[in-house]
Amino acid sequence: MLRGWMMRAALAARLAANRADLWIPGAVSALAFLAWLPLLVVVAGSPRTSDVAFLGAGLFSSSAYPWNVLLLASTATLLVVTAFGFAALGEAAVLRGLRHGDDRQTLAHDTVAILAVLLVAALPAAIAVAIAVAATAAIVPAEFGAPDLGGSLLARILGSLTPYVVFLAAAILLGQAVGAAAIRRAVGPGSQRIGLALRGALVDVLRHPARRLGLALTGTLAELLAVGVTFALLRILWEPLAEDLAAGWLLTPASLSLLVGFVAIWLALVLTAGALHAWVSAWWSAELAQEAGGGDAADR
Repeated sequence: MLRGWMMRAALAARLAANRADLWIPGAVSALAFLAWLPLLVVVAGSPRTSDVAFLGAGLFSSSAYPWNVLLLASTATLLVVTAFGFAALGEAAVLRGLRHGDDRQTLAHDTVAILAVLLVAALPAAIAVAIAVAATAAIVPAEFGAPDLGGSLLARILGSLTPYVVFLAAAILLGQAVGAAAIRRAVGPGSQRIGLALRGALVDVLRHPARRLGLALTGTLAELLAVGVTFALLRILWEPLAEDLAAGWLLTPASLSLLVGFVAIWLALVLTAGALHAWVSAWWSAELAQEAGGGDAADR
């Protein structure tokens, strides 16, 4: 089983490397995931623990509470749904490039079907996030008022939240596995209705949990590694620009050249993330197509 699984991963990697036309739609999906985060953190800076604490205290002590929290939650929900829409568009384009689409259906049709699958498949993760947020709201005030028992405040908070983080990670992997399998049932020749595709995908994941969840974990770790590498490179490249910005020299020819190079390298890294996403998508298609075809000798 493992040999066939790895062979399909290698074949998908070779396909993605040779199909540059898949990198741009893959980059759209990658940007909807986490490819935007390194740029934001490097340029704007990561928030400090005290900043988050003061923000939370300001929200809950405001005279507009709870409406300010509801407005913030609504805005965050709208942004998440928009990101899901871009992810669905990119995935639909990648699948059509992989010949998984149905020529009788439009790209818009596939995008809507994939978006519906993604939203339903994300429900376990959304529930896990809600539980984690509720736990955080209960744990953080208690830790702030607790005596110093050793260790930093952040370490104590993260230690208390570990079970919720593990539950969230499991929910994300399950949602990714079910969503990937359901997407390939909901679009393409012989496409199924959304409910039937999701039900079939769940049965498939329960029947092959190691292979499906293993693929979801591998793809997630690969994309997180790409995010980490991108962050490290952008941080190094941003340091001279940050110094010029602080000194008021950003509009000098040398600084503008550095800025253009910084943006170009970031775009190249995003395109690399798109190629990585195309590889994962092609791997999912190969894995599920192999199962639909009844397996191969390596798996039997």
